[in-house]
Amino acid sequence: MEKVHSPARTSDIPLGLRLFCLALMAPAFAINGAFIAIAIPAMAPYGVPGLVAAGLFGSLFSVFPARWLARRIHEGISESA
Repeated sequence: MEKVHSPARTSDIPLGLRLFCLALMAPAFAINGAFIAIAIPAMAPYGVPGLVAAGLFGSLFSVFPARWLARRIHEGISESA
């Protein structure tokens, strides 16, 4: 009989793994947000506060890929056990 794999629910993923993935993703997305703000000429009048706001928005957006990464890591760990 073949084993049916069910995707990991968010409640099954350990908090430490979720926080670790968020700690990886948040700074990366904040830097990317700031670089995008630098590349857009319309952001020039906002100056440094605009860069900070873009970085904060990027770090807040990183929650979604961090959840995905934590789920993928947890599925890989649970399959090997």
